[in-house]
Amino acid sequence: MRSKLALYNLLASLALQFITALVGIVLPRFIIEAYGSSMNGMIASITQVMRYLSIVEAGLGAACIAALYRPLANNDTNHVSTILSAARVLYNRTGKLFVMFAVAAVLVYPFLVYAQVPVFTAGAMVLIMTGGGLTEYYLIGKYRVLLIADQKSYIISLIQSAGVVINAAVCILLITLGFDALAMQAAATFIFAIRAVFIKWYITRKYKKINYRAAPDMDSLKQRKDVFIHQLNGLVVFGLPPIIITVFCNLQEVSVYSVYSMVFVAVNMLVSSFTSGLMASFGQLLAKGEVTVLRHSFKSFEYVFGVVLTWAYTCTALLLIPFIQVYTSGIRDADYIRSDLAILFIAVGVVSNLRTPHHMIVQAAGHFRETRIPSIIEAAISAAASILFVQWIGAAGVLLGMLCAHLYRTPELIWYTTRTILGQSPASGLIRSLRNLGFGVGVALLCSYLFTMNVGSLWEWFSYAAMTAIVVLVVVVTGNLICEPNSARTVLAKGKTVYRGIRSKWQ
Repeated sequence: MRSKLALYNLLASLALQFITALVGIVLPRFIIEAYGSSMNGMIASITQVMRYLSIVEAGLGAACIAALYRPLANNDTNHVSTILSAARVLYNRTGKLFVMFAVAAVLVYPFLVYAQVPVFTAGAMVLIMTGGGLTEYYLIGKYRVLLIADQKSYIISLIQSAGVVINAAVCILLITLGFDALAMQAAATFIFAIRAVFIKWYITRKYKKINYRAAPDMDSLKQRKDVFIHQLNGLVVFGLPPIIITVFCNLQEVSVYSVYSMVFVAVNMLVSSFTSGLMASFGQLLAKGEVTVLRHSFKSFEYVFGVVLTWAYTCTALLLIPFIQVYTSGIRDADYIRSDLAILFIAVGVVSNLRTPHHMIVQAAGHFRETRIPSIIEAAISAAASILFVQWIGAAGVLLGMLCAHLYRTPELIWYTTRTILGQSPASGLIRSLRNLGFGVGVALLCSYLFTMNVGSLWEWFSYAAMTAIVVLVVVVTGNLICEPNSARTVLAKGKTVYRGIRSKWQ
């Protein structure tokens, strides 16, 4: 059953990530053409401001998910109710804090960009974009954590997929009809908020025994402060760059950064979609004390994840600049062809994603307090180095700062999880990572020799992308099959078992 749910979550997450990535690539082009690079840069910058405002959640979501693993595994409905009741109380409190911070952002942000965008437009845009955060805190926060902890995140993914498609269609229609950016963003926020209705409808039907007004168990969420530190540090590392560029450069440079970033958001979505639903599975294994089973499951997952990561980033290294050339053709208000950004984005993406499986284990085990100091150090390195380098080399400087931070944190986290939680040596994972790096570099050189990437249209780019993706996949998969045949057989056997179970269910 656990494997089936993990597969459902994986497939739904893949669909969501594909749709979100596609929309994330298509929609900004319409925005840049209709409103200019400055408006696109402002929307990207405000998006990061909204993520910073989300720190008022104070780690509540992740702490609640971690607290729910054991009672859900034991079918303890009463304990689940007390945890979710506590979550309801705390989400309501954080919603009020979010409103206060949002008002402050409406008053302050416009003066950061007043010379590039009208003050009223900037303030109104911030106000409109706060709607999504309010929906999260007041309406669906407690429902979202329940579905994730109960290995039913596929429900959220399906609802979000429908919302993303509708949102994109409406936004493109409004842009085509000549509506201004404020009207377009207001429609997007409204559609985002509507998802709460469908999530609540599903919860009320499937979880009828849960009482959200039970006596709240606040002690079960005592780790939220430690989780908050991790989330704040994550926002500093991943969310601060556009704000630093806004302050030290200009909105055009933010737009350039955001165009490259949207590609890597899509790539990271593809890579991370293979982790969907597995954290809850790991959490339940730890809750039951099945450490041996966890080790075997983690090894298989890390093997598959390494293949996906190598394939995705090797393709990105080969296809990124040709795509940017086609995507930004005809746009003259900013220089979008930046090889320095491409190289640094790839380096940051690879180094940060290498720790993804281990980060999942930390969350599943609830080791937030034990790992907070290294997380703080990472954030400090990223912020200090980014502010220093951005003044010399612009947007590339924040990426260089992020890379410095990741080069510290990724090895440290891998060492911690393998030694402390899994109780094994990190040597096998290190050897696998180095081997995959060799496969990636080798096949990149091979594809550079076989294919000449002179593309003049998006369709030409897609044809080159398809050939590149196939060649890279064949080389990486074959190399890993030869080097780790036992892991390959284990993964294949698990896949067959899940397939047979699903087929028998529907027959």
